[in-house]
Amino acid sequence: MPLRGFVHELGGLFKRKPFGGVWGIRDYYTRLEEIAADGAQMTLGYLLMVLASVAMATGGLLLNSSAVVIGSMCVAPFLGPSRAVCIGGLFRNRKTFFGGLIKQIFGLLFLGSGTAYLVTTLMIDYVGGVAVTHEILLRAMPSKLYVVLSVFIAISAGIAASLALSAEPRTIEAPWGEVFDAVIGVEVAISLIPPAAVIGIGLALTNFDICWNAFLLLLVNVLGLDIVGGMVLLWLYGVRAQFHVLETTIRRTVESTVTAILGDISDGSIISVTLIDPTAVKIHATLKHHAAEKHLATLARNIGDEIKNQLGYRSDVMVETIPCQTYSTR
Repeated sequence: MPLRGFVHELGGLFKRKPFGGVWGIRDYYTRLEEIAADGAQMTLGYLLMVLASVAMATGGLLLNSSAVVIGSMCVAPFLGPSRAVCIGGLFRNRKTFFGGLIKQIFGLLFLGSGTAYLVTTLMIDYVGGVAVTHEILLRAMPSKLYVVLSVFIAISAGIAASLALSAEPRTIEAPWGEVFDAVIGVEVAISLIPPAAVIGIGLALTNFDICWNAFLLLLVNVLGLDIVGGMVLLWLYGVRAQFHVLETTIRRTVESTVTAILGDISDGSIISVTLIDPTAVKIHATLKHHAAEKHLATLARNIGDEIKNQLGYRSDVMVETIPCQTYSTR
């Protein structure tokens, strides 16, 4: 093939499948928003899991048992708030961003370090023999090599969490996606749980050098996890606020068009939007309605025309209608 033809084909390929954005996944950006919103919610389950994981980590640090410390990471629930910070920041959703950040800070510093302080204080007062172990010193007096590697691990964990949503975006809708998230959650906890527990242990031992060094390590790890490994990579992979706005705008356009033609649609109706590329969209609407059959004949065409006229997008529209009746007694 001549060089000019090769360049032309390559340019055409980039135009058809641009690097920015994740395409071909139904309701992808809406699902990301839902994942982030769920991760920003402070729940009783989250609080209890933090208590359990930090209590285990504290015991492992005081026993100088790396196996117990690793076990504590298996139940640490910090993937959700980390994703809330990343996606909330990218989508410019302040409520989600700050909700995830507050959830992280409260879980790690107040509940996490506070639990470690309480457990260590009880051991000192009623058992005795509490000492600074090698596992504690690793997080309290780390060498330059340990700090660099710890930050590297935090960034790698953030990258893994981001790639699960971007490089393998179908994990969002896959039945095994939650299992995959659980594995990534262990990676995330590696850089968060131990230093948070060491802060509380240092306070109980009135060793403020330990507290300060562990706090700095935790802070650097959080920044590496959330910003460098998480937010930056998602942005580079094409998770942008503009595509979330586009997906939402298309869905609202479909809803307004359907409402104008059919009137109010019943609860349980579903409108799914799949961005194919920056110029085309696929829409699948399942509508429960009370309308007469004559209103349904051109509904898909009307939706497609409306999207073309208002937004300039090519569309492939499929509409499934489910006639229904309602009755209530008073």
